[in-house]
Amino acid sequence: MKTWVIFKRELRGYFYSPQAYILMGFFILLTGFFFSDYIINTRYPSIQYVMSSWPMIFLFIAPILTMKLFTEERKYGTEKLVFSSPVSVTEVVLGKFFSVCVVYLASLILTLTHVIIVFIIGNPDLGRIFTAYIGNILLGFSFLSVGLFASSLSENQIIAAIISFGLLIFFWVIDILQDIFTGIPHKIIQIISLFEPYAGFQNGFISLSSVVYYISFTGIFLFLTVRVIKSRWLQ
Repeated sequence: MKTWVIFKRELRGYFYSPQAYILMGFFILLTGFFFSDYIINTRYPSIQYVMSSWPMIFLFIAPILTMKLFTEERKYGTEKLVFSSPVSVTEVVLGKFFSVCVVYLASLILTLTHVIIVFIIGNPDLGRIFTAYIGNILLGFSFLSVGLFASSLSENQIIAAIISFGLLIFFWVIDILQDIFTGIPHKIIQIISLFEPYAGFQNGFISLSSVVYYISFTGIFLFLTVRVIKSRWLQ
């Protein structure tokens, strides 16, 4: 499968360079800090409350993690080589997306040490921890799809990261502002809010509508990425 070939190439690129290790280390460092701070100050063995801070941490990491996915192809002129080979744009986009998702999942796997610690010192709610992890995975994948889209827009990594960060901040800000509005504007913001469905996962509920929303959101940005690349090749 051609997607698998792209996936392996991109994954090697991440783990053969220090970028993935640095970003994963940064994620673990910050999540560990908030976890230890919560345990020390509350003396309550819990992790799901701390997990609510993970999306904001990853919001800053995702643009950096994804900024090189397409920018390097354009910068070094390898984009033409890749897309002139017998592989479709969709397969390339999916291969790159799956590779960066694995890096994110590896970061989440490392946070399981926090869960182990909580089980040693207390009796946590395993169900809520599980749903919170599902929520973080789906929301994280949504972040990465935005970053992948931003990477397809520029050949400059910094610009791609800024575009990605700006889009994610936009979704975060409109989520904060939803309480200011009432009526139809409030309902519209609730529908497009990237963070609103996450609350249910934090509270121990897996809503089918929330799962569908995140999958659809991710799919839309992957589709937009494909369209951007195809339109550039038609010029």
